[in-house]
Amino acid sequence: MAEKYVQTLERSLDILEELAHSEEPLGVTEIGNRISLHKSTVHRVLQTLCYRGYVEKDKSSDRYKLGIKIVELGIRFFNDLEIRKVAGPLIEELAKSLDEVVHLVLHDDGEVVYIDKRESSHVVSMRSKVGRRAPMHCTAVGKALLSTMTDEEIKHILEKKGMPGYTPYTITDPEKLLENLNEIRQTKISIEYEENEIGIICLGTPIYDYSGVAIGAISVSGPAARIREKNIDRIGEELRRHGEMISAKLGYSFYRK
Repeated sequence: MAEKYVQTLERSLDILEELAHSEEPLGVTEIGNRISLHKSTVHRVLQTLCYRGYVEKDKSSDRYKLGIKIVELGIRFFNDLEIRKVAGPLIEELAKSLDEVVHLVLHDDGEVVYIDKRESSHVVSMRSKVGRRAPMHCTAVGKALLSTMTDEEIKHILEKKGMPGYTPYTITDPEKLLENLNEIRQTKISIEYEENEIGIICLGTPIYDYSGVAIGAISVSGPAARIREKNIDRIGEELRRHGEMISAKLGYSFYRK
């Protein structure tokens, strides 16, 4: 028996997802074109979402963005994540110790999702922000997670998501990436040299749960010159140590056979 879905709810979710993925507020026609829905239907759904606080309308431009209700639900969801609760104090400690930006991510459908971030005392402009999704093949956290997977799993993700080049340094050859991942498996530290953003070096390490599955990763990021000056090896050791402490608090034993 085929599953039955509520069409109006599906349309509401489609609209919310489009607003979430957009960097700017969207108009009714623009939303309709993106999800192949007549603008009158889009308008009706938006009216309900606005009434409930899930969407807000900019009266000066007649464009829509996510509302405060979505933020409230998101905060409640993030606060309920065990890994975020456990990792919070340790990524805070790491950020203060190195005075660089520290991220915490989860793997979702072949991408990483940033679920927490600690800033440094320096003013650094980076693409990352809580809630943002990023590719795995060119981010330190993504490569740290890929290194815990089988070659078959990795190839499936690469075939599904592709390997677009974001900078001249992005690895876009699957075989070269697999070689890089083999190195990461030995050190437990991934290093991304300006592969995702020019001028930024990022180091990552995986986070394991009690069953030994890598469920997330943490990273340290900063301007290339400053990261090199602070000593990449030292940063990597501190990062790995904090990653292991987070994993241990989640019940993982590094001494299991």
